[in-house]
Amino acid sequence: SIWINFSVPYLQHTPLYFLGYLIVNSIQMGANIDYAIVISSHYTDLKKVMRPKEAIVTALNESFPTIFTSGSILASAGILISVLTTNPVIAAIGTCLGRGTIVSIMLVLFVLPQILILGDTIIERTSFEMKGVAGMTHTASGTMHINGRVRGYINGVVDADIKGVLHGQFSANIATGTEFTVDKPDMYLSEENIHESSDAGEETAPDTPAADDAAKGGDAE
Repeated sequence: SIWINFSVPYLQHTPLYFLGYLIVNSIQMGANIDYAIVISSHYTDLKKVMRPKEAIVTALNESFPTIFTSGSILASAGILISVLTTNPVIAAIGTCLGRGTIVSIMLVLFVLPQILILGDTIIERTSFEMKGVAGMTHTASGTMHINGRVRGYINGVVDADIKGVLHGQFSANIATGTEFTVDKPDMYLSEENIHESSDAGEETAPDTPAADDAAKGGDAE
């Protein structure tokens, strides 16, 4: 899309300002990649439950409003800048930006889907997932059962695959798929607490006059 955009000034034999080339090149590349990511991500998710052709049609239907809205705003802004300004450098930037955005939208909506369909086999064979911590940060205290990758602070820095029980304060990034459960503090008692609770259960309530009267009344009945 960038090559097509900047081939127009060459074919028209019009000068192109180098500063405008750099600015439009960066903006158009960012916008074009964003539009492609929207369609590709929808297609990748839908392909798990649909056939490739059905998935790409549904992905286009879901992505069209986002791409058309964003692209039309960017193209309109570029064209308006080129028409309203009197500075030739800014006018050239606006013209190239508006034209380049339209070219990017056309290629993303009509060429990219064909590439995804035709290259589906190659994409499947060459795709891979990066290993790393990708999850949410959890903060907890008490007793925790962890089975998976953890990175953070547990009374010190930890970056390892952990499988076990941790006691204390916990603040770390939990990877996706990691089993993480926090038990209530009162579920794990120390030996002293266990002895204290058992002794408390063996103690009887102190004798009171009300208790004696109730006992006598029960015996009289």
